[in-house]
Amino acid sequence: MSLFKYGDLEREIDFTDVEFLENLDEAKELIKEEAAQVPKVGKTADIIRAQCQCYFNFFDRVIGEGAHEEMFGGKTSLNACLNATDALLASENKEADKLNQKYGNYTVQQHGNRQQRRKYDKNNRNKNRGNGTYYNGNR
Repeated sequence: MSLFKYGDLEREIDFTDVEFLENLDEAKELIKEEAAQVPKVGKTADIIRAQCQCYFNFFDRVIGEGAHEEMFGGKTSLNACLNATDALLASENKEADKLNQKYGNYTVQQHGNRQQRRKYDKNNRNKNRGNGTYYNGNR
């Protein structure tokens, strides 16, 4: 679990929870669809407001209803939305790195298929003969 902090929001997020990951994936798809519907022309304030609403919806879907209000304190700033998205992504990457490091301790090292093992053995056979170790050619 990871503690995600942004603005006044402070929540525990579990990036290994399947239900949370499904919500995150769904929210990512929905923000793409909503962003495609943001007007391209018009008043800059209206365009930024529509873009921010996409991010507000995203955070409410991922973290919980009303999360954007705690995060942004009632402000509608595209820069704050982008920073919050970066913070969530950094938290996700940090947790993925920790999980990969932990999981790496439990993986079985593969030494290739039969042909690759034979080639490895052939190349390393002579290296093992003169160093005082016993090697009879069988493995």
